[in-house]
Amino acid sequence: MKRLDQITFTRFVMVLLVLFFHNTGGIYTAAIDVFPFSQLLRSAPTAVSYLYVLSGFVMALVYFRPGEKFNVLEYWKARFVRIYPLYIISFALTCLYYADSLFRIKPQKIVANLFVVQAWFPAYAQSFNYSSWSMTVEFFFYAIFPFFVFWAYRRSTKLLIWGSLALWAVSQAIHFLMWRDILGAYSDFMNYFPLFHLNSFVLGVVGGIWYLRVGKDLSLKPAVVYATLLGSFLMIAVYTVVSDAIWTDLPHRMEPMGGLLSPLMILFIVALALDKSKLANGLSHPVLVSLGEASYAIYILHVPLFWLYERWLETSGFADPQNIFATTFLPIMLAIGLLAHFFLDIPLRRWLRNLLKRISLRLLLLDLAFLSLIVFTIFRWRFGDGREYQSYREMERLMFWLAFFIRPIMGLVFGAYHLENLHASWRQVIRPLLLSTSLASILIAAGIYAGYTTGWLENFPRSIFFIDWFAFLILSLLARLVFRGLKVYKPDPLPT
Repeated sequence: MKRLDQITFTRFVMVLLVLFFHNTGGIYTAAIDVFPFSQLLRSAPTAVSYLYVLSGFVMALVYFRPGEKFNVLEYWKARFVRIYPLYIISFALTCLYYADSLFRIKPQKIVANLFVVQAWFPAYAQSFNYSSWSMTVEFFFYAIFPFFVFWAYRRSTKLLIWGSLALWAVSQAIHFLMWRDILGAYSDFMNYFPLFHLNSFVLGVVGGIWYLRVGKDLSLKPAVVYATLLGSFLMIAVYTVVSDAIWTDLPHRMEPMGGLLSPLMILFIVALALDKSKLANGLSHPVLVSLGEASYAIYILHVPLFWLYERWLETSGFADPQNIFATTFLPIMLAIGLLAHFFLDIPLRRWLRNLLKRISLRLLLLDLAFLSLIVFTIFRWRFGDGREYQSYREMERLMFWLAFFIRPIMGLVFGAYHLENLHASWRQVIRPLLLSTSLASILIAAGIYAGYTTGWLENFPRSIFFIDWFAFLILSLLARLVFRGLKVYKPDPLPT
């Protein structure tokens, strides 16, 4: 099916509203704030809902293929590759900003962010890069999308439309009542918990299904398309202005992020998808499409770069760092986003896609779980729960960080996750695992020893490293034995 490039640029506009909401617009938003209805520039919560609706719509366009095989695992890999590389880079930049206090942060908070599940825990939803909570929501959507599609294949379009509207209505009723009654105690839960955004995504998916089944074959007059576009946009804009400035008893500010205006948004998206006029051609210009495609890079990187750039200006000795920031950050951020998309994100995605074809992602995730379990178990087992254990807390967290990155890297370097090794002789199974585990343990111990020699850590308990090495080796080897025994990965047939 032909790409609908005219809707791509709208993603950039929504991300720009998020940047304005996060006070990164500087002199540019200040110049627009003098005009009437400029509060629309602060409507990032509504923009986030739009992005979820658009995500569902695009997912349906790409993957709703009745009669064709839907490879769920490959779909999840593709979505992981699409999101995670820049996500983990943004996380690393945030860690750089927090470098002085990084090892005093709760390990649970670190793990939640590394595995992109922070929004499921209200206390962690805004931790580290506070804009990355939405990636938890996206991963939730990706997890359930295949099963919704399987169910939707045999359902009528009418049922899907009314079902999605019913879900939206129930979700809004619950959301509204909870905001009014218990907002003070559970604001982070109300704002960021993934289930409250599901109605937006489902409306987007159903809109995409309607477009594929019915809409793309319609021949509508431009006046009808324009009326739908303008009408849905004006209703969204009028509601935003009225609820924020005139009638504040209506849900406003953060509240519409729960999908309040999503039905109007899917009308706008569908109308724009149906448009074949000069408007669609103009929005399909390569420059605008590139901005839309780079919007994810701009979104996920803007918070850590905001913090790092602001701190650098404050410590650089410039006469007026605040004015410099207000003038330069937004154009610099847009330029970095474009460069990151084309020269970092796309190559990384290509590399990661090729890597995932050669390795066992399930074994890699199991090893990450093993090392986390081991690190946070052996210190308590070795030193108990008292004062002695408390004195080793920073070492425990440092060891976790080192292990989390060093062990998988060594495993990839030595081929411990390569599929061809899992089918080979026992020697080819054990050898790369033994080498990677041993070298990783040496590097982890070296990192801990460096902290000890500089006086950062008080002690250097050698037994910890041997226990860690032995436990990880045994658990990883057992996992591979189970995989071979259950024939989780079947070897390629020999050529005849």
